[in-house]
Amino acid sequence: MATLEHAGMGQPDAAPLAGPRTGRWERIEQALVWLGDRINPILVKETRQALKSRQFVVTFTLVLLLAWAWSIFGVSFIGPSIYYAARGFDLFQGYYVILAVPLMVIVPFGAFRSLASEREDGTYELLSITTLRPRQIVAGKLGSAMLQMLVYFSAIAPCIAFTYMLKGIDVPTILYVLYYSFIGSLGLSLIGLMVATLTPEKHWQIVLSVVFLFGLAMALWSALALVMGALPSAPPAFQDRTFWIINGIIQTAYWGYFALFYCAAAAQLTFASDNRSTRLRQIMVVQQALLSGWVMWGFGAAEGELAIIIIYFMLSGIHWSLMGMFLNGELGDISLRVKRQLPQSFLGRVFFTWFNPGPATGWMFTVANLICALLIGAGISGFGRLFFPNQRLASFGSMPHLLVVAFGFLEFAYIIAYLGLGRLAVGLARRISPVTVSSAVSVQLLLVLAGSGIPLSVHWMMPDIRRDYSLLEITNPFYSLYEVAEVHDFIPEVVALMILVPLAAAGVALLNLPGVVAAVRQVRLAKPRRVEEEDLQEAALRAPPPGPSSPFDEEPVAAIKD
Repeated sequence: MATLEHAGMGQPDAAPLAGPRTGRWERIEQALVWLGDRINPILVKETRQALKSRQFVVTFTLVLLLAWAWSIFGVSFIGPSIYYAARGFDLFQGYYVILAVPLMVIVPFGAFRSLASEREDGTYELLSITTLRPRQIVAGKLGSAMLQMLVYFSAIAPCIAFTYMLKGIDVPTILYVLYYSFIGSLGLSLIGLMVATLTPEKHWQIVLSVVFLFGLAMALWSALALVMGALPSAPPAFQDRTFWIINGIIQTAYWGYFALFYCAAAAQLTFASDNRSTRLRQIMVVQQALLSGWVMWGFGAAEGELAIIIIYFMLSGIHWSLMGMFLNGELGDISLRVKRQLPQSFLGRVFFTWFNPGPATGWMFTVANLICALLIGAGISGFGRLFFPNQRLASFGSMPHLLVVAFGFLEFAYIIAYLGLGRLAVGLARRISPVTVSSAVSVQLLLVLAGSGIPLSVHWMMPDIRRDYSLLEITNPFYSLYEVAEVHDFIPEVVALMILVPLAAAGVALLNLPGVVAAVRQVRLAKPRRVEEEDLQEAALRAPPPGPSSPFDEEPVAAIKD
């Protein structure tokens, strides 16, 4: 009886102690359920599939086994000197090789295949009819790749911490290498998602798989070369101001192109009548503005070094050449949905028409940005001439200010001419058969290669003028620009280039003028009544429920009655 009474007496005493614990775990579980309901469903689905796949299990097991084997072999190889020698970096190199393979190859290629397989098998149509937006789909797959990277990092982290204890490498260097490896893998995964959206056809997906896998192998080789080759001889100078400036420039360029690729992948997944171009062009303008800002700051910090202007012209030219090729590959027809969003005022049509989809507006958008870049470069050069009159171009000898501006003018004239010809060629090809964006880019690349390779081959078959520049190379932009930067003076060949190439660009612009005029004449269409009613209903659903806007406002009477 005493035992039963003691048991009976002890039971009520234990209940209050179990209650708070049970309630606490229930609240935690409810919070996790709430969080799971609001997380991107694509992220949940992709993470479950990826972590349960045979590929992940095999890769993760190999990472653990190789890290364990390298720990034993590395310590044995170092031997007794491990007690007094700084050999931590030697072990760190081995661990980084084990980590870099899944980060630079396995995870990005898995992200590529996750979207490519859905487009090949036709399962993406099931996602497209749901309420998920294309950006949510891209973000979910990218988040799944990020979680896989974190799992691999967690597996190697104890081993990397062990290398710090052996000396030879410090914590900032470890964090620096791991951070760039992480964002590098993240960027490659995003590129894989964007490449997977280029075409739904299976045979082209196979070609893209081979090309992308080769690119991942090159990225892996570059990462290993930097860590195992460049890092020992040139460790990060964290106390140097220039080091942080260079990293700031790298981060600005990386995240700018990351946003561009992210929006490009989402645009490829959206429906055909949606506006796929305006947001991409806005990001391109922001990228050019950031580049111009860095150049202005660097030019003043370097006391008028003209090499910065040359680099600015070269980077701007490369950027807008690539962007222009893709813009020329856009479809020329504007859907009714996009026409209902066109700018309506005069100033809006003057400044924002070039953000509308279409190859004609894309070519003119590229031309306008090239002109702005030329004016900015000329303005910076004029500023340097006023405040740093004795400054010359240190990298190319005594190149004067005017020739620097002429270099940019000639480069942009070449770009305008070739992009204009590419747009005309793609337009003619589309009259015969449909041309995709990737095919349009290929046509324009072949046009540039033909204009550069044919005259160069003819030139080098002439032994008498093999070593001298000839106007036969006028269609070769690379050789011609190199000649302008090399001679440091306005020789007759340079003067001829400065006259003939802009005239050719102006002629190509006249040929593209009808398409530009037709794009400018596009006006906004009024919304049908059915569309207005649907927009009002959607706005009503998104509107917040009626209630006080602040704690000091009174609640509505209807809400109180309810």
